[in-house]
Formats: sequence, C-alpha cells, structure tokens
Amino acid sequence: MSELIIRTAGSGDIEQLADMRYDYALEDHPETSVTDEQKRDYIDEMHEFLEEAIGSEHWVVWVAEYGDEIVGHAYLEMVRKVPRPGRVTKPFIYMTNVYTRPQHRGLGIGSRLAQVIEQWARELDHEFIMVWPKQPNEAFYTKNGYTACSVPMEIRL
Repeated sequence: MSELIIRTAGSGDIEQLADMRYDYALEDHPETSVTDEQKRDYIDEMHEFLEEAIGSEHWVVWVAEYGDEIVGHAYLEMVRKVPRPGRVTKPFIYMTNVYTRPQHRGLGIGSRLAQVIEQWARELDHEFIMVWPKQPNEAFYTKNGYTACSVPMEIRL
C-alpha cells in the first residue's frame, strides 16, 4: 500500500469527495432510498458546494489518501467571531463531515487526520475546533483530545 498523505483538497478531488459524502449519508441511514433524479440533484449541489468551498477563505477540506484514492476527509468551516473590547478575538473552526471509508477504519487514519488539523489550527492561531459528534463517535474524539462542552441551543426553522 502507498504512503498515507494528509493534505487539503483541490478541485481534482471533487468527484471522490462527492461520492464519499453520498456513501457517508447513506451509511448512517440505510433505510433511505434515493431516486436517480435525487442522486443527480445531490451530485449537482455537492459539486457546486465543493467548487465554491475549495480555495475559499471560509472552508478547508482535508483529505487522507493512499495513492490516488481518498480514504478519509474532514470539512472545516472557519468562523470569525465578532470582536470584543479588551481582548483579542480569534476565529474558531467548525469541523463536520469527518469520514473514513469503512475498509480503512481502525488503521489510525482518522486520528492522523485529526492531529494534522489540530496542528494546522494551532499554527493559524484559532481559538478552538468545535464538532458535534454522533453518539457512537464520541470515543474517537475523546481519544483525540476533545472534551464535551455544553450543548448549544437551536430553533428549528
């Protein structure tokens, strides 16, 4: 097997990232049926999102790859906080859609990806990385240094 490479995504990764997001969503909801038209709509929307996100100031997509295959990824949205008087305001990162292909799980790829992202965020002087893990994934984040914080509030629109 090739060496594991952790890097930020480029426009040449859009097809694999769109496919992985599709697999990720259906893995969590195997009861979901998607028509061919819905899949085409999803692919169009995801391609548009990725074309806009990759290279923007607001999103960074990190990938883990072996050879030409992306085997894991994480999406990071940079959030700039409103300045407050008397203190330096640092941005934070919202991390979402962290995924490793099932056949590559248990090999430390997700942890390596998390470590690289943490180091990168520290170098850029971000205040924190926030993630809302699904229940079975909390152990992964705890193992990688994340701690639980109070639950945010929301209003469904």
